[in-house]
Amino acid sequence: MKKKRYLLILFACFFNSCNPAPAIFNLETKNFGPNAVISVKSSENGEILKVENITNGNQTFKINMPKTGYAVLSTYDNGHDEEYYFYLDQGNYKGFLDGKNTATYPFEILPTKEGEEMISFYKQKEAMNKSLLDSLALAEHELDLATPENIAEKAKKADIWRERKINLELNNIQTFAKRHPRSGATIFLLNRFGRADSEAKKYLSIFKSLDREVQDSKSGKKLLSEIMQANQMMAGNKMPDIEGETPDGKKFDRSILKKVNLIICWVSYSGKNRKNNQILAHLYEKYKDRNVEFIGVSFDKNRDSWEKVIKADQLIWPQYSDLLGAKSPNAKNISNFNATYFFLADKNGIVLSNNDLTLDFVDSEISKHLVSPE
Repeated sequence: MKKKRYLLILFACFFNSCNPAPAIFNLETKNFGPNAVISVKSSENGEILKVENITNGNQTFKINMPKTGYAVLSTYDNGHDEEYYFYLDQGNYKGFLDGKNTATYPFEILPTKEGEEMISFYKQKEAMNKSLLDSLALAEHELDLATPENIAEKAKKADIWRERKINLELNNIQTFAKRHPRSGATIFLLNRFGRADSEAKKYLSIFKSLDREVQDSKSGKKLLSEIMQANQMMAGNKMPDIEGETPDGKKFDRSILKKVNLIICWVSYSGKNRKNNQILAHLYEKYKDRNVEFIGVSFDKNRDSWEKVIKADQLIWPQYSDLLGAKSPNAKNISNFNATYFFLADKNGIVLSNNDLTLDFVDSEISKHLVSPE
C-alpha cells in the first residue's frame, strides 16, 4: 500500500513539473459595446488560444498551457478590429483596454524580456505616430463628409496620409532595431508588416543593423532569403530566365523581348486570374503592335487545364510553364510564390516596374515606359 501511495505522489510531482504555469491576464476594460470580444491567437499558425466577451470591468482569464512565442491580442467591437502584438509565455499580464482609445498599447506589465521589448516598441511608435494619426483621422473625417464636387480631392488627400502612415510604420521598426539590435522582435515585426516585396532595400538595411545572433536565427535566415529574393526583382535588376516551355514545346528565349514586356504570373484554376485574363486580352489588343509583348508564366501542374484556359480565354501572347506548380523555380525566383503577379521588363530583361505592380496600374505603366527614351 505504501509503495502504491509513493508511486502516486511521484506521478503527481512529475505531472505538475511537466504542466507549465498558466499565462494569467488581468485587464481593466471599458467603453466597449455589448457584443465586443477579446481574443488571443498564435502569430505562428493563427491558432485561437482564447476568446472572451469583453465585460467592461476588471477582467481575468487564463491560457493554461501557453506556447512560448509572439502572439496577437485582438478586440472586435461593432465591426471595428484592433490588433496588438506581445510575447506569450507563462506569467502575469496586466493592462488596460479602452474602446474609445484603441491606439494605446493595452499591456502595462508583460512577464518576459521579449514582452518588455514589445512595450518599448509600442511606446516609441505611439510617440512617433501621434501627429500623423491625428492628420490621417482628420483627412478620413473630411472624406466622409465630402461632396460630389470635392470627393476626388478629399480621397487623394486621405490616400497621401495613408501612404505616410505605411512609411512611418517601417521607420518605427527601423528605429526600434537601432535601439534593440539584439532583439528578435524586429524579425517578427518585419514579417508582420509584410512588405519585403516592395521595400526590399529598406528591409535589408534594417536586417543588417541587427546583431549576428539575430540574423543567424531560424526566422532571421528565412526573412533574409525572402528579402534577397524580393531584391532580385526590384526595378533596375535583371529578371531571371523563365523556366519551362510553351504548349508547343518552345523554351524561353530573351530574343522575344520587346521595348516593354509585361510578365504575367498566373494559374488556370484561379477565378481571379480568369477575370484578369479578360482585362489583359483587351490590353494586349491595344499594345500588340506598339513594341510591347505580354508573357505568361503559369504555375499550373495539369497541362490539359492550362492549355484549355489559354484557348478559352484567347491568350494569344507567349505562355510558359514547367508544370511544377508551387515547386517551380519560376514561383521562387520571379514572383516569390505569388500566383497573381505582374512586372514590366525592357528588351534586355531589366525590371522596369517595382514588384508591387497591380493590374489597375498596368495600362498606365506600360504607356509611361513606352514613351520613355531607349
